[in-house]
Amino acid sequence: MRCTAEIIINAVLIKYKDGFNGIESLVDVGGGTGTMITEIVKPNPHIKGINFDLPHVVSTAPEQQGVEHVGGDMFVHISEADAVVMKKGPEGFQTFNS
Repeated sequence: MRCTAEIIINAVLIKYKDGFNGIESLVDVGGGTGTMITEIVKPNPHIKGINFDLPHVVSTAPEQQGVEHVGGDMFVHISEADAVVMKKGPEGFQTFNS
């Protein structure tokens, strides 16, 4: 997933560059080893980045300046933050029910 995150984050940082102003904390749900949240925090050091994924996933995540790795289950509890980013929902998970 690292390659996918790098492609997506480059596009996000270009299109949404000023969108992170005013955000002090940002949680990346399903963030894997933290690639996407790390790349968001680098040009936005005012943001406290939270990489949230299953405990066995974040246990392999490298330490990154400005990023805290938190293990948990998104269906039970997500770390509190000003904003949430989620690259992709789990298969079969619908965010909106029409």
